[in-house]
Amino acid sequence: MARRLKGEGSLYQTKDKTWVCQYYGDDGKRHTKRFQRKVDGRAFLDGLRQDEPTAMLPEQTTALSIGNQSSELTVGAWMGRWLETYARPTVKLSTYCSYEMLVRVHVKPILGDIPFSRLDSIALQEFFNQKYSSGKATGVGGLSVKTLRNLRNMLHLSFEQAKRNGLININLVESVRLPREQKKEMRVLSKEEQRRLVLACRAMPEPASFGVIFTLFTGLRMGEVCGLRWDNVDMERRQFLVCETRNRLPNHDASIETSTSVRTVSTTKTDHSRRIVYLCDELYQELCQYREIQFSLMEQYPGYNSERYVFCQENGVPYEPRTYQDLFKRCVSRAGIASANFHSLRHTFATRALEQGMDPVTLSRLLGHANASITLDKYGHSFESQKRAGMELMGALYAPVREPSVGPVMGF
Repeated sequence: MARRLKGEGSLYQTKDKTWVCQYYGDDGKRHTKRFQRKVDGRAFLDGLRQDEPTAMLPEQTTALSIGNQSSELTVGAWMGRWLETYARPTVKLSTYCSYEMLVRVHVKPILGDIPFSRLDSIALQEFFNQKYSSGKATGVGGLSVKTLRNLRNMLHLSFEQAKRNGLININLVESVRLPREQKKEMRVLSKEEQRRLVLACRAMPEPASFGVIFTLFTGLRMGEVCGLRWDNVDMERRQFLVCETRNRLPNHDASIETSTSVRTVSTTKTDHSRRIVYLCDELYQELCQYREIQFSLMEQYPGYNSERYVFCQENGVPYEPRTYQDLFKRCVSRAGIASANFHSLRHTFATRALEQGMDPVTLSRLLGHANASITLDKYGHSFESQKRAGMELMGALYAPVREPSVGPVMGF
């Protein structure tokens, strides 16, 4: 295994909000140094690299390897180059952050130093097996099948690009087999719990608790609720456009000192997530009352909720998922509801919609699913009562062909 370079290191934030720099010194051993600010840690790393001008970073090595088709190109070097050259300019920021974390935390520590020429399908399968059994970053437990699937999809994209670039002959990721995912039972509020939650939200002192009711009857995701603006609500047509999400994402800009920041992104989770959702009459009437209160505050206090978010804090500052989650927890606590997270509201909306007779295609479009099969797979259990009622309807066809005078069927 090649010796790590002096300037090759990492910078991360600890729980006490300080920044720790890990790097390799002239002795080839790992060292750590702590800083109060991210910019200071970044400057320290840059200084190490300047002290050794002949050293090349993994990305630089990758560029040379790509040029001469070197068989010593490592998986880690290629993943670093792929992230910046192919992934970052083409995918959403949240997707890039997810890719970067998977590469940094899971791929590079195990596969990073392996040259492509020495990587085989068995080693790759063993990598996924290990991640499934004990691959969590904490060292306790393994990754979920969903995370493994995300990891596999990312590696497949990266290796496929390496293949197109002539760096490898085959995409070994295609041979990887993942464990079968065990479906988890979704938490759906009962009708009684739903009733209590609505009453509890209306009794809350924070006006934005109405957003919990709003989600119960629209099925939005947390980021979509926090990112909804009045500019995308059409009160005349009683509908709104879901086109933005608001989430906290890791920072990958050295000029930003904080490790994460909240951003509103003008793209939703998928292309299908951009959708129009309609308001039932009762929800529309309550939204009108809520809107009147908020617009009155905006007129009374210039600068209040200047970005015109539908759900903002009492001081006009927009909510982020973490702070709105806190409000949600207070609402369910007041309603006496246990073991329910915010996503339970989306599951509850979908279940109630099917129970009320909404067809799966319409529901899939309201939820922002790519197709109805996803909706059926997630919420098929809700069709049991409809299946029974549907079969009862077949009795109308059976009755006319039955002859009262005929005795027991088949002589029984």
